[in-house]
Amino acid sequence: MRQTRQGLPLAGLICALLALAAAPASAQETCGTCHPENRVSFDESIHAVESVTCSDCHGGDPVSREVEAAHSGKFRSLSNRREVPEMCGSCHSELERMRAYNLPVDQYAIYLTSQHGRAVAGGETRAAICTDCHGVHDIRRPRDPSSSANERNIPATCGQCHGDETLMQEFDLDPDVVTDYRSSIHGRLLLEEGSSAAPNCTSCHGVHGATPPGVGDVDKVCGACHEQTRKAFLAGPHYRGMIDAEIPECASCHSNHAIKRFGIERVESLCAECHGEDSDQAILGHKIHTLIEVASEAVAGAEELVHRADQAALEVEDPLSRVEEAKTYLTEALPVVHTVSQEPVEQLTRRAQSIAEEVEHELYSKLDRSVAHFGLVLFWFYLLLTIAILVILKKKLQSEAEAP
Repeated sequence: MRQTRQGLPLAGLICALLALAAAPASAQETCGTCHPENRVSFDESIHAVESVTCSDCHGGDPVSREVEAAHSGKFRSLSNRREVPEMCGSCHSELERMRAYNLPVDQYAIYLTSQHGRAVAGGETRAAICTDCHGVHDIRRPRDPSSSANERNIPATCGQCHGDETLMQEFDLDPDVVTDYRSSIHGRLLLEEGSSAAPNCTSCHGVHGATPPGVGDVDKVCGACHEQTRKAFLAGPHYRGMIDAEIPECASCHSNHAIKRFGIERVESLCAECHGEDSDQAILGHKIHTLIEVASEAVAGAEELVHRADQAALEVEDPLSRVEEAKTYLTEALPVVHTVSQEPVEQLTRRAQSIAEEVEHELYSKLDRSVAHFGLVLFWFYLLLTIAILVILKKKLQSEAEAP
């Protein structure tokens, strides 16, 4: 076998060079010799997959095994938390670099406008920086279930700071927001039922530009999901009144983080809380509540009757579809309650109630005919059975009389 001048087989040298060329960039660096725990977590990250290396973030001489040489030149330890956002932004703000991944390049600029970014710029290094939310060396894609930025993990990620009672009290912030969120309809949908449509912290507060929505913006945030409800709210008197009085929209009635499923029975008490028990507004709330409650009972009754008709082997396809139509009108009436007006609610509930009553009338008529028909059949059955018994009995008596 052909030898090199140092005595190494040429084939072995070629294989070694090919292996070195094929190895990821991070494997060619020797940082992991002194920092094995960082190397292990980094190798599982999206940065390792995309050949981002230790030196891309930290600089220095990544192939040297001497500490002083490895940490020489433009080495950055990044122990100063204020340096981290700018360092991450140096790549993530480059259009050409991010284009292939379809990632936005304005996130660093947006971060600087956030409560977190402004606090860090002002010298408060305990405020959140990129690595607090995304991880340090183990950064993963947000769609990865194990990523700290995954939608189902975001409450826990935010909770690292916002659930710290001592830290939150220092900044005069509520330390129970994450606990409240977990108990809410949003939190249960996301964390217990796994619904990706349920909002998490970033859905309402923003991602990199995280800032609490102020008066005048709350309805916009909620309206991103509850579009019809917001449309009705803007058409009613509460919107303008709340803005003028600087009262947070939506949250004033529904709360902010501990949002519960809203029952129509709460309308009366909510109106009375602000306007008084005997006010015109409380009376209006009672009327709206009654309209929806009566219509709901009518639709539920019609649905139950359809079930009975089905068990009686009657054709129920048409009545069933009409009950679904009534339920749709009833569903549409709920967001319209936010207009705080009786007329539009009454229009929808009357339609639902009218359809339900028509279905009930038709099905009762069919069920009555069915019962009458069944009764008639039963009558003739017993009549014929009686005649048959009498005939048999007569023949038996005759045979006994003729016997010697």
